[in-house]
Amino acid sequence: MDIERRDISFEEAPDAELTIETRASGQTAIVGYAAKYNVLSLDLGGYREMILPGAFNRVLERQRGKADVVALFNHDSNIVLGRTSSGTLELSSDDKGLKYSVTPPATRADIVELIARRDVKGSSFSFSLNSSSGESFSSDSSGSIRQIREIAALYDVGPVLTPAYPATTSNISMRSFEAWKAQQAAIEEIDAEIAASKHAPDSAVIRSMLRLRAARLRSFING
Repeated sequence: MDIERRDISFEEAPDAELTIETRASGQTAIVGYAAKYNVLSLDLGGYREMILPGAFNRVLERQRGKADVVALFNHDSNIVLGRTSSGTLELSSDDKGLKYSVTPPATRADIVELIARRDVKGSSFSFSLNSSSGESFSSDSSGSIRQIREIAALYDVGPVLTPAYPATTSNISMRSFEAWKAQQAAIEEIDAEIAASKHAPDSAVIRSMLRLRAARLRSFING
């Protein structure tokens, strides 16, 4: 599966701001949200994006004890903060989004200080979708929206210095958007054929066949 990356900033979701907590053991933890539910992104090239509540539930359940998620700073594999398999990274999905809590090593005290001083402005995560069920598109008066319904795989989470949501979109999501637009155009063409068939012989049969084609296509698009 293709890997996508998304960022979230405090400006987009103030309650996603990173915090520094001290555990009972005396260890320092970085706590924040790597993703928020029901928050519309900025324009990603003709559409915006929203992660639906519960999108991480299944992947967290599947990956628990079976797969490893790492916490990285700026997605840099050379700056590891923790990982689930060692117990230094904890992930959970609540009503707000994907929450993470990572206990970094003492050698990463500089990153902890940057977060405490609010020099670090957001969080991010890397993921993959199941194209058949992980996403859907819709449109309204404000434009087109990609809805992320179910994350298939989660690779890393962590703080990022400068979130850049629009810049982190990929050809992967754009391909999905273009495919959806093509499907919408096909539905509009069928609807036009239905309208034109009103004056044709056997119009009732033709309209019935066209409506069936349109219903099947809409069902496919909506998953």
